[in-house]
Amino acid sequence: MLELLRSSIQYIAPVFVISTMLHVGLTQKPSAIAAHLKNWPFLIKMLLANFVFAPLVMVVALYFAPFDPALKAGLLIFSVAAGSPFLIRLTQTAQQEVALGASVMMLLMVGTVIYLPLVLPLLLSGINVDAIAIAKALVLTMLLPIGIGMLVAQFLPTLSKKAEPWLGRLGNAALYSMVIATLIGYIPNMANIIGTGAVLFGLVFVGLAFGIGYLAGAGHDHLEDVGGLGTAQRNMAAGVIVAIGSFPDRNVFVMLTFANILGIVMLLFIARALSRDNKLKIEVV
Repeated sequence: MLELLRSSIQYIAPVFVISTMLHVGLTQKPSAIAAHLKNWPFLIKMLLANFVFAPLVMVVALYFAPFDPALKAGLLIFSVAAGSPFLIRLTQTAQQEVALGASVMMLLMVGTVIYLPLVLPLLLSGINVDAIAIAKALVLTMLLPIGIGMLVAQFLPTLSKKAEPWLGRLGNAALYSMVIATLIGYIPNMANIIGTGAVLFGLVFVGLAFGIGYLAGAGHDHLEDVGGLGTAQRNMAAGVIVAIGSFPDRNVFVMLTFANILGIVMLLFIARALSRDNKLKIEVV
């Protein structure tokens, strides 16, 4: 039974990634995102926050951590993969503009496709990581589906409206199935990981990453909220592609998945707190 659940993950994961990317593309027209891409000072700060400062925090911290190499690999992938589609849900929960969240997500997602294959082999010395294979997988399973979705949304709005809810349900079902299969199928791995303190390590990173992204907003409430959430919420879809495709040790995948799941829970609470704060500010005004 456990082996069947583990085997199913390699088939569920691509369904989750591709359907999620298509769904995001169908919900966002290029014209709506383009307006927010003009704020270059903020976007440059977001690139630095996500691809320099946040990963640097993890790299430095892991240098002193006595974790197994597989757990370190999972946490490193977690730290360098940015641009999560879940940022849109977090932006909605925080009651900020969805198009802003989508533009940040798109920028970071494209950045991840370029950055992750180049940087990961440098960070994981001694482990064979095929940068070209990673880049190809990310382009085919993330950028291509989201690009197709955005073109359909722009030029075939009727089809987009019909397909969008079904793809959303499919993506959610695949995500829940993958999480359940991972939690049950890798129970022994989970028990071992919890005992190491690596999970707490990942949650502390999420908190620090939120602070780094929040500072990128430079005093503007909407930019602070989206910047913090966008930096703290790492790209589970990209991470899963790399962990499953490049690492035979499944502890890498389990560590990554566990850190992402708990990070999402933590950020949902933060987004709700931001929402209450935004409501109070509106009432005062």
